[in-house]
Amino acid sequence: MKRSAMILLTLIAGACAPSPTLTPTLPPPPPAPATPTPALAARVNGTPIFLPDFEKRVAAYEREWIRNGLDPQSEEGRQRLAQLPRQILEGMIEEILIQQHAAALGIAVSPEEIQATLAQSIAESGGVEAFRQRLASLGMTEEEFRRNQEAALLAQKVFERLTADIPEAAEQVHARHIQVSREEVAHQLLARLQQGEDFIELARQYSENEATRELGGDLGWFARGTLAIPELEEAAFSIPPGQVTLVKTSQGYHLLLVVEKDPARPLSEDQKDLLRQRRIREQLQAWRTEARVEIFIPLSP
Repeated sequence: MKRSAMILLTLIAGACAPSPTLTPTLPPPPPAPATPTPALAARVNGTPIFLPDFEKRVAAYEREWIRNGLDPQSEEGRQRLAQLPRQILEGMIEEILIQQHAAALGIAVSPEEIQATLAQSIAESGGVEAFRQRLASLGMTEEEFRRNQEAALLAQKVFERLTADIPEAAEQVHARHIQVSREEVAHQLLARLQQGEDFIELARQYSENEATRELGGDLGWFARGTLAIPELEEAAFSIPPGQVTLVKTSQGYHLLLVVEKDPARPLSEDQKDLLRQRRIREQLQAWRTEARVEIFIPLSP
């Protein structure tokens, strides 16, 4: 009886206890709208080139070219403008490759250096107002100008590092050539030279190379990496002075005479510039080959 009474009291107590308050469950607020990511023109080792930045640079170059006299309706103008997007994108890809390798080389540009170039540009423009008008005509903000200057200064520093070991002197060859387009003519001239006819006179009479014909085919002195025709350069360094050889190149057939050689002739400033340009071009090509480059826009061939 006592146990039954205890159970009854427990049930009554439970029935009289206040009901737990139910907190209504509200749906979560809708997520904030995401900021749209600009479309990509390309990506270089994971670094994006945004389409608006690319299009803005193309437009700026178009305006500059037209302002400097390019007729967009002419055949030349149409061709140049059609090729411009590819040139701009390749330039932007190279900029990123330079930035990436500059970091690996420990090369950077200081804020003071950027400010100095800004001050110089303002002075060259004729003052702040003229400088701002110039930027406006290019559709460029001051911040974009600063970024462009930083990229240019960084490239200059990287290029200086890459070409620091260009020598003051190098092995050089002095040579002459006779350039013709037909192989049979080349063999006929070679036979005449082997019979003792004068190389200079034959060059003036038969060479199709307008730049050197009146000079008797004289190519002057050149070091490795400075002659515009690589096959001719390679042959010149491989034969002794006084020897004539026939060389086939992408430009035709060449009768090549090595006049003299110097194992350590001082390089001219023009020759050193050519060597620097070649070194830079080869390094950029190597970086481009090694890089993972994705292009997301159609480009003219």
